[in-house]
Amino acid sequence: MKETIQLLFVDDEDEFVDYMSRRLRPREIDVHAFTDPVRALKETANQHFDVALLDLRMPKMDGEELLNRLKERDPTIEIIILTGHGSATSAFRSAREGAFEYLLKPCEFVDLVSSINNAYAKRIRALDRERGRQVDELMQRAEKIEPLTMLNRLKEIRDGEATPGVVSGSAEGHGSSAVAASPDQEAEK
Repeated sequence: MKETIQLLFVDDEDEFVDYMSRRLRPREIDVHAFTDPVRALKETANQHFDVALLDLRMPKMDGEELLNRLKERDPTIEIIILTGHGSATSAFRSAREGAFEYLLKPCEFVDLVSSINNAYAKRIRALDRERGRQVDELMQRAEKIEPLTMLNRLKEIRDGEATPGVVSGSAEGHGSSAVAASPDQEAEK
């Protein structure tokens, strides 16, 4: 069974957000909708999303700035720009900043859903590659890491609970910790 896509949807048009959210939810898309980009950033600071669907022109913060902030928070999130005010310049800037796709309103609903699904598939492939890289790195360092620590780390990677890039250990293997705490783990202590 396919997992539900976690979608952050930010557009300043209330009626459009409500209408699109209602249409997307039955398609295994868990929509977290906001009409204020600043509020969206604050209220989703500790949540993880697969895909973000962003309007370009919004008060308080435009879609390009929101794209940059979301990518800083999570480089693997895929961003789709959906705008009624498109231009070649903004499309180029959005692509350069890491947008997966740039769509113009009005957009065929089937095309939007396809774009969301393709963005999600790209994110899953990137996460799978990262997990594979983590396993490879851990296996290369296995001789220097305590066996129980290595086993626990492999389980975290397998279960998708691992934080990218936190494998460490002493070169001598004298029992030092092999896993550095992530910022989220530190906050929980």
